[in-house]
Amino acid sequence: MDLDRISDVDVLRTLLKAQIKESERLKAELKTAYEQLRGKDEAKAQQLALRLAEVERQHAQALQALFGPSSERRGKDDEAAPRKREPKTGHGPKAQPQLALQDVYHRVEHMPVACGLCGSALVEWKDQYEESEEIDFVAPQLVLKRHLRQKYRCTCGACVQTSPGPRKLFPKARYSINFALHVAVQKYVYHMPLARQVKSFGHSGLAVTTATLWDYLCAVHSLLEPAMARLEEYVLSQPVMGMDETHWKLLASEAAGKSKTWWVWVRRVNDAVHYTLDPSRSNAVAIRLLKDYAGTVIVDGYRPYEVAQMANPNIQLAHCWSHARREVLPFEADPRAARVLRVVQRMYRLEKLAAERQLSPPQLPVCGELTHPFALKLTTRGSVICRGGA
Repeated sequence: MDLDRISDVDVLRTLLKAQIKESERLKAELKTAYEQLRGKDEAKAQQLALRLAEVERQHAQALQALFGPSSERRGKDDEAAPRKREPKTGHGPKAQPQLALQDVYHRVEHMPVACGLCGSALVEWKDQYEESEEIDFVAPQLVLKRHLRQKYRCTCGACVQTSPGPRKLFPKARYSINFALHVAVQKYVYHMPLARQVKSFGHSGLAVTTATLWDYLCAVHSLLEPAMARLEEYVLSQPVMGMDETHWKLLASEAAGKSKTWWVWVRRVNDAVHYTLDPSRSNAVAIRLLKDYAGTVIVDGYRPYEVAQMANPNIQLAHCWSHARREVLPFEADPRAARVLRVVQRMYRLEKLAAERQLSPPQLPVCGELTHPFALKLTTRGSVICRGGA
């Protein structure tokens, strides 16, 4: 049945009620079978209990996704600490220290200036101005530079030398390095396609093609390629690294008729990020990206990271508390789940404390300060590891 084609709310409500009823029936049957196996076949009873717990988890997760709040933020009772109300600062002009300051002087010219009371002529009051600020936009300008390289010759006529010109990305390049960097920044930082840049340049009077822009991007890439290798080497040299992957849609080809999905694998440390674009999200990619790493990798519960750890015993996995908390949220009514949520909340408080005081791992307080039995070993944004293995 294609549910996407059903728009009648009453029909969808009826189907949902039927699904919930069927789910409850299956869980009841599993519980009955479990009670019958207890004491007779403990191994099968244990497997059935695990299966029942998984069914309940999936059911609660589905209901949470359909009817739960879109945000994972909890109510006031779950806040880590009371927040101080920031004082109101009004709606005055916001300071702009990053903008270049340009003084523009306004003078009265070619008109008589006289006192309105006595009629005497006014004279300039030195260094006295009425000041006001205005943020203006100065449009970028494309300029065709003509480089005139001076030639030098000997009076004997046997020697001629020419002054060196500007550096170029490649021999006889017509566009400057600054131009190529501007194209790269517009595309990769501000996500402006080359075809749209061509139109923008056209409004400024420049006739250029996307093929030309691609040529200059390729030249920039060839210069930055060694830096990419060095960046990866630096990231893999750090003792703690965060890793994740997300989908990346490719443009649809005329032959295929639809877009493909590749994956961006991210390896991040405090001051550097390395991206790897790969058509696969398999175990092999995780093993390849972590084969030379020795340290702690902060990850979610995705299976390939555990496989990579089997292939490289120098890796220690630190699973993200945010993901663990997300798995527990549907069962927060259970006292055990509530305790887990309290523990995670206390760990977040420790992270906030460490960030505010700018503490290094050896300076971090033990969790006992917050009535938690484990001592903090390592902290990063969104993830923690405890010596007790919690």
